[in-house]
Amino acid sequence: MKSVFSHRAKLLIALIAICFSSAAFGDVQIEPTWVKDGVNWSQYSKFLVKPLNVDDVKIVKPPWAQDDTSEWTLDIQDLESMQALFRDVMREVLSGNGGYPLVYADGKDVLEVEVEFLNIMPWLKPGTAGEIEGHEVKTLGSGEITARVELRDSQTRELLLLIEGDKAVGEQYKQFTVDNNISNVQYMFTRFATRLRNSMDRVHGK
Repeated sequence: MKSVFSHRAKLLIALIAICFSSAAFGDVQIEPTWVKDGVNWSQYSKFLVKPLNVDDVKIVKPPWAQDDTSEWTLDIQDLESMQALFRDVMREVLSGNGGYPLVYADGKDVLEVEVEFLNIMPWLKPGTAGEIEGHEVKTLGSGEITARVELRDSQTRELLLLIEGDKAVGEQYKQFTVDNNISNVQYMFTRFATRLRNSMDRVHGK
């Protein structure tokens, strides 16, 4: 998977994570901002996972970098790499090992999932390679993101569940390197997808 990402893309990807706390629909263990009452979650047995929405994502400097007058940016290649990682993890976890088909068209048994990144706040400027002026840099995680998640009925487009808020990326002090950061984001994407999968398993009695 490493070969898919440019050095800079890997760093930026690692600033992103979807981290839903424990979740399972009716008992909906994904801690929602809002959830529609009375949803029969068991009617859904397939997922339509929309491409990771990064159309309006903004990079935000942390408070200690406000005096940095240089521009912190995301480019198209970075954003496309994020989308590819998200797509691959969701496919592997949701549909693997006897899971749930991922489809590309709506249907009465299809649950639509859309994740949107709104803001990214990396702890260090993108491109920092784990050292500053020869000194190793360790951070508690890679940064924070603001994300929005919507689960909808794919046919009616009715909103069934909404999650929105800020999430930390990473939980341990590690050197701020490409490998550590991409490990953080892979773990976070996998964690989200696994909890979504487990939620579906629970409503289907698996």
